[in-house]
Amino acid sequence: EGLIMALSFLPDSDLTLDVVVTCDPAVQCSPEQLGDYLKSGDLEALEAHEGATLFTLKALSPSDREQAEVRAGAYTRSELGRILWLDAPDDERDKARWHHELPNDEREALASYQAYLSRVFVEMVRVSLVSIDGEPAGDMIDRIKPESHRLQVISELVGHIQRISLLGAEGK
Repeated sequence: EGLIMALSFLPDSDLTLDVVVTCDPAVQCSPEQLGDYLKSGDLEALEAHEGATLFTLKALSPSDREQAEVRAGAYTRSELGRILWLDAPDDERDKARWHHELPNDEREALASYQAYLSRVFVEMVRVSLVSIDGEPAGDMIDRIKPESHRLQVISELVGHIQRISLLGAEGK
C-alpha cells in the first residue's frame, strides 16, 4: 500500500511561482474568480491575464520569514498593539467606533504594531521576489503608483508568499 507519513514537511524553499496582481488592468475576472485566484495562485482561475505584469516569487523558509520579522522590528514591536490588533472588531463601522474610543496610548500602540506588520510584509516581498517580468526586481515595488496599488501589490504578493511557503505551489 501507499506510505503514510506522520510528519508534515514544508515545501522546498527553491520553489517559485509566477503570479499577477488583481489591480493590474490586464487582469480580468469575476469576484468569484478573484477569490479562487487569491486562494490558489492558479492563473487559470482568471478570465484573462495576458499582458499583465508577472511577478516571480520564491518560497521562504521558516528562517527566512523569521529574519524578515526581525529586520522589521520583531523584538521592539508593541505587544499591546498586537493584542489590540487581534481584539479589533471585524465590522468596519464597529472597528471605527472601537478605535475612536481607545485611549491615546492604545491608539499609538496599535498604530505602531500596524506599522511593524507593514514592514514585515515589505521585508517578505523583498526576500521572496525573484523578478518582475523576468527582470531583477530591485526597488521596482517601491516605484508602483498610485500608493493604493503599491499597497495592494504588497498585500497580494504576501498572501501568495505565505501560501507557497507553508503549503507549496498547490496551496491546498
